[in-house]
Amino acid sequence: MSDSLPSAEMAQTAPLQRDSLQQQIYDRLHAGLIAGAFRPGEVISSRGLAAQLSVSAMPVREALTRLSAEGALELTPSRMLRVRILSLDDFDEVTAIRTELEGMAARRAGGQLTDADITTIHALHHALGRAADSGDVDRYLAANADFHSGIYAAARWPLLLGMIQRLWLMVGPAIRACVPDTGHIHRSMGHHDTMLAAVVARDSGALKAAIIADIAHAAPDIRAALLSAASIHSNERQI
Repeated sequence: MSDSLPSAEMAQTAPLQRDSLQQQIYDRLHAGLIAGAFRPGEVISSRGLAAQLSVSAMPVREALTRLSAEGALELTPSRMLRVRILSLDDFDEVTAIRTELEGMAARRAGGQLTDADITTIHALHHALGRAADSGDVDRYLAANADFHSGIYAAARWPLLLGMIQRLWLMVGPAIRACVPDTGHIHRSMGHHDTMLAAVVARDSGALKAAIIADIAHAAPDIRAALLSAASIHSNERQI
């Protein structure tokens, strides 16, 4: 198991190699879901993805089956595969668990940060700030996932990181749905600045508090986006 979340931006752009094709496709989709490259309710076509990636449909189907088993994708009433739309109850549960697990990862990371960790996180924060200023939503989301990844990687607890990945798989698309709101981005950057200050100070308590504050302040925006997505898809079923 990897000690860190895969780089969202790299996973979206790196050319596919012949070896372990199904794993590469899975990794690319996995990183894309975490980084919000897909929206809640977006239909995923195995044939469309296979054509886009210039591969056969079989490894794509295998990758999609794995992601479905992990709760990131779901079947529609018409038996099409789509990005999961979290119910509000499910989102509240995911948020509560994220608060505990990501807070735990932040506290552990803050207590053992190396100079190399701080340099890496500082660079990731710089990239995140540039992405926020650019107004490029996809770039911002990829940088956001990588910045959080850099902090959690410093915890050096692979099992914990795997659990956090699983939660981000489900919530990443919902974050994408609310991020076009520039106010949300600017509010989030305030929390990210606080995280960086805590990292530089090697203050584990402050880092944990900043992570929890980021999750808590983003939750109402994400909840509203989920409610909107659920309403849209409910109306589609009635038409």
